Amino acid sequence: MEIDDLRILARLAHLQNLSAVGAEFELSAGTISKRLQAIESSLGVRLFDRSTRAIAITDEGQKFLDDIESIIARYDEACGELTRSVEQPQGRLRVSVPTNLGRGVLGPAFGAFMRRYPKVDLYVESNDRMITFPDSGFDVAIRTGNLQDSTLIAKRLGPHPRLLVAAPRYVREHGMPETPADLQRHWCLVQGDTQSWLLRRGDETHEVRLMARLRSNDGELLRHTAIEGGGILKAAHVRVREALAEGDLLEVLPDYDVGRNASVWAVYPSTRHMLPKLRVFLDFLSVWYLEQRRAEHPAHE
Repeated sequence: MEIDDLRILARLAHLQNLSAVGAEFELSAGTISKRLQAIESSLGVRLFDRSTRAIAITDEGQKFLDDIESIIARYDEACGELTRSVEQPQGRLRVSVPTNLGRGVLGPAFGAFMRRYPKVDLYVESNDRMITFPDSGFDVAIRTGNLQDSTLIAKRLGPHPRLLVAAPRYVREHGMPETPADLQRHWCLVQGDTQSWLLRRGDETHEVRLMARLRSNDGELLRHTAIEGGGILKAAHVRVREALAEGDLLEVLPDYDVGRNASVWAVYPSTRHMLPKLRVFLDFLSVWYLEQRRAEHPAHE
């Protein structure tokens, strides 16, 4: 039974005339009669008494009518809310972000987004686990690096290059690595359970097993430890650019690529109709990353 069937029943109850109801719905009186018969057949209840001259609602029909009118009212209200949300995105958006992006990188972007869209509330959870849609309850997950093949949609938001860094103090005490193999005797600060780093230069590829002096899923903790001379860190450029500019960190093995072409992605389930609040969120982050890139490399624009 469709919403128009409910509207037909409601109008029949008020007008008590098949032709008049047919005129409102641009249907013939015969078509209205057939739709009424189909509805009664599906329900197994006679809703209207009909004669050659009149139509009148039954007691069962009157009871059903009370529920019909409330259903129609709720449906129309929901449609109105949806229309308003398209014109002005609103509601809660649940976002999963990696622990190494949450506080130091995306915080400013989220603040700017909320100022732009005051009716959209964000729930942001920092985690590095695999997200399953829709079971997780998240609307979108922000992820970095290489993505696994998936039925999900992945939208590239911007570049997220990585490099190796160490503090001047660490280099004075332990020396500067000159080859990837040298890393095996250095103290390394490692994100999560990573066991090795991959370094490339031209046709060369080096997989280096790590001597991890410190492991953590907290990127901010690792960054501070690196600045204090605790070891060599592989980090996103955006996380260490200020420390590099101020001389608190130095780039290690700059001729080798440890993730120069890495990207940040928004991952979300494939749907025919994207929620307006999600659409504006993705568009906003794409523009925000572009503006950040322009600020870092104005000469290229």
